[in-house]
Amino acid sequence: MASPTSVLSKTLQSITLSKIRELESRRKSYENHKREHLDKVDAASDARDRLSLLLGAVKALYPPAVNDTNLDNIRRWLDQSRYDASVPVSKLDEFSGQLRAKLDIQSRKLDMAHLYSRLLTEWMDQPVVESQSAATDDVDGDSFELVAERQRQRLSELVDKFESVVFQPLETDESEMHRFIDRTLPSEEDQKRLKSLREKVGTAGADFMHETTPFTKESLTSCIKGLLTEDILSDEKQAILRDFLDNDIAKSEIADVLNMRFSDLKHWQWDAGEEGIRVMPRRGLNGKYRVWADDDILQMIFVQHIGIRLCNMIKPLLKDFMDTMYSRDRDGNIEPGQADRDRYAFFSGSIIQNSVSNVRSQRVSDYFDKFFLSQLPTTETSLFDGDNNYDDDDDNSTTSSYDGRGGGEDATASPQKRSGIKQQLLRQLTAELAVHQLRGITYDNKTQPGGAVALVQTDLQWFATGLPHSTVFAAMRYLGFGEDWIAFFKTYLESPLNLDRASDDRPQLGPRIRKRGVPMAHSSEKLTGEIVLFLLDFVVNRQTGIFLYRLHDDIWLVGEPSRAAQAWDCMQSFARVFGLDFNRAKTGSVYLPGASPRNLSIVNILPAGPVRIGFLCLDPKTGKWGIDQKLVMAHVDQLKTQLAESKSVLSWVQTWNSCMGRFFSHTFGEPAHCFGREHVNDVLDTYQSILDRLFPVSDGKETGVVEYVKQMIQDRFGVSNLPDAFIHLPEQLGGLGLRNPFVGLFLVRNNITQSPKDILDEFLDDERTRYLAAKAFFEKTSKADLSERLSRIIRRSTGVSPDQTVIDAYTGEFFSLEEYSRFRESTSGAFMVTFNKLIVVPDREEIALSKEVESALRAFLSADSVRLDAEKKWFLQLYAKDLLADFDGLNLVDKQFLPVGVLAMMRGKKVSWNMVI
Repeated sequence: MASPTSVLSKTLQSITLSKIRELESRRKSYENHKREHLDKVDAASDARDRLSLLLGAVKALYPPAVNDTNLDNIRRWLDQSRYDASVPVSKLDEFSGQLRAKLDIQSRKLDMAHLYSRLLTEWMDQPVVESQSAATDDVDGDSFELVAERQRQRLSELVDKFESVVFQPLETDESEMHRFIDRTLPSEEDQKRLKSLREKVGTAGADFMHETTPFTKESLTSCIKGLLTEDILSDEKQAILRDFLDNDIAKSEIADVLNMRFSDLKHWQWDAGEEGIRVMPRRGLNGKYRVWADDDILQMIFVQHIGIRLCNMIKPLLKDFMDTMYSRDRDGNIEPGQADRDRYAFFSGSIIQNSVSNVRSQRVSDYFDKFFLSQLPTTETSLFDGDNNYDDDDDNSTTSSYDGRGGGEDATASPQKRSGIKQQLLRQLTAELAVHQLRGITYDNKTQPGGAVALVQTDLQWFATGLPHSTVFAAMRYLGFGEDWIAFFKTYLESPLNLDRASDDRPQLGPRIRKRGVPMAHSSEKLTGEIVLFLLDFVVNRQTGIFLYRLHDDIWLVGEPSRAAQAWDCMQSFARVFGLDFNRAKTGSVYLPGASPRNLSIVNILPAGPVRIGFLCLDPKTGKWGIDQKLVMAHVDQLKTQLAESKSVLSWVQTWNSCMGRFFSHTFGEPAHCFGREHVNDVLDTYQSILDRLFPVSDGKETGVVEYVKQMIQDRFGVSNLPDAFIHLPEQLGGLGLRNPFVGLFLVRNNITQSPKDILDEFLDDERTRYLAAKAFFEKTSKADLSERLSRIIRRSTGVSPDQTVIDAYTGEFFSLEEYSRFRESTSGAFMVTFNKLIVVPDREEIALSKEVESALRAFLSADSVRLDAEKKWFLQLYAKDLLADFDGLNLVDKQFLPVGVLAMMRGKKVSWNMVI
């Protein structure tokens, strides 16, 4: 990885070093003056004189003394003692001890600040090192990931594979693709809506192409911030872009150049010179090696902004189109027929309406609001606002600016807002499994197996690298993009790539024109990839009524098994026509038959293989998620190696926080009611096993992470007896900010239901109560009133009044609890509440702060714009007694001595895994 100083501007580095030197000078000066004062105190023979000298020393050397009323009190008691023997010498000596302690407090704070500066200096001075840690030995084709021990050989194989794909076109048949989609739009009304979509896309695209100044200082700022959030730039180019962010003159000049370039967009060509665009394999944050094109910065900004604007344009148009065209769920367990509606209205007294207060409507709402085209940015700021963040397994706490929060977490955000989209998807799928399994279940048979359900997982192999250009252009044309835009993207995608220096001993072939694939992680990949995969979403839904839960090319679907099998079959047909391949290594399914026998024809259609999300694997027998301990421990072993390779204490802490603070917690799944407290306990047990593996018992002694870090500091800097608070308190308070994976779990554990079954059982109990109430009311209603009610229902649905035979058929025995509950997904608002409770992330139960801590915290917060989340408050209360006694407050180091700029830059430096995840 690059040296930390490569991400620091020379000015910031110089300021930081000057601040460190000034701190050391201040510390030495303080200790010298303190020694001089104490020498005078020790030389005094009278207790009153000693106390008087100490008062002078404290007021001269201890900054908080200015507002310390206790010092004025001691002064007055000292004056009293000169006349009044009721103030004994022992009391004066007690006051002297208190004042000496205050001088020692300032020494401790300056010592901690000095240690902090030494830690930062070590971090800034660490050399450039590319870890040679071994990885596992399997290659995932989609991302062309390097995972072998023999790095040079595998890098060469990686580049060879990339080369074998991107320069060989895969021609797909545009007419066949269009016919494939048209089959799902058989009616005249369907074709009218498609025509309207095409007209809107064409008009919006033409309007954008004719803009005269699409590039402004504001749009460049958004574009650059978005690029900096993507893992596509070298450290050097990131530094250049950051410099652009702070330079309005540079942004104005860039905007002028790019606007001129945009004005002649129809004739735009690559200007890559004779050498073309250099292509190199590079390790991403998650440890995966991928082949990246080293684009010119202005060219990258140019195409990135165009792609973002087109994403912003197309997303609402496709959403509106899908919203009017999606196929209503055809499951007989959800959609009642007219006769069912009439019977329900007659017996229950409630009409089944197409309201939004039911699970069926909530399912649709969640799909469109959270998951539909989620990887397309909605606005120019979406990429850096985090609106559609998918790769939430890395530590985004390292990306925040210095805002006083530490850990990058918005302390005011709701738990739902803090959750990444992958976590929301995991909870959605889990809740859907529970809902499907509850079909056919009532209070009377709640111990029996319920409905059948299947969950399918897959992703597309080599999607970005191998996407056929002809497929991209066919999709764009089908949706209404103008030929000028298609021509521009044809030129852009056919980039002159040069692989001559991509690995050792390569033949020198010079630049060659790319004929397949799109640049990964750029806005152009989001645009072109999502356009193609939108058609997959659309076709599958129109043919089967099932929604694909898709995060770019990672795809999940859940539903009644026969329809899930039909959807999977449809997906394979789509892939064949559009030139796509599914990654069989990441494809699998779980089929839970419930009360029905397993259908072998369905089994034969559904893909074989496990269903995994992060470290969770779905049990094919129970339908519960379990933690794959073997996979966890493989990562723990690699983490141990990576920690050992850290060249500084702060880089060790960074690696720990990235992996233990966020990656593991997200790959275990955030706690939620749909998993229950059992899941929280499993995660706690797993963390305990992780720590036991990282810090095994030595000589009969347990060594936890706190003692390990303290020992590391002692070995490197000779500093011992560090307070535990220094390890866990955030940087803003002068601590290392080491994350503790247990605390976040204990903040929510008591608010998590014991088991999701408890929530469902509670619903079934309430459902039975409502049923019995409806039955009692029905039985009290006169036959004449029931006949009138039935007549209204029948007239509303058929337009004619029922005859006596129909009336007699209805006015017999009250319908069963089974019939009452059959369509609960369409009829029950209470079931919608239950569904939402399953997917909700519980609020944190903050630690109760003592009055003393609350008072100190209020004083600290009022003097500094710092926000502390629940985890930080947990540690403050834990260490409060020592902090208040030894540091006279909650902070170990005064803010004036903290190098704020470097701390912000350090948190902005992301940590890369040295193995494939």
